[in-house]
Amino acid sequence: MVVNSWEGGVDTEQNVVNISIPTMIDPSVAPPGKHLIHAYTAANEPWDLWKDVKRGSERYRELKEERSECLWKALEQVIPDVRERAELTLVGSPLTHQRFVRR
Repeated sequence: MVVNSWEGGVDTEQNVVNISIPTMIDPSVAPPGKHLIHAYTAANEPWDLWKDVKRGSERYRELKEERSECLWKALEQVIPDVRERAELTLVGSPLTHQRFVRR
């Protein structure tokens, strides 16, 4: 877990990033010699930023890149060269979450 500001609290936008590396417990979930990293903010992404954005649009891609920057910065505190080492990245959004949980 990376906390950017202890004064901000867990519900402050992009303040807390949770990081898990499940391959540290079960290496079989990734190819040999590879790791899987899951980083996410604690359900504090403002819906208003996303509500009128169409999935797959240029704005959607830009917003995902912009809003995921806090995740990369948190990961870089743990693994400084993570961007160079990442072979596959999948970035979800509140729209992704809505689509998969149907609410």
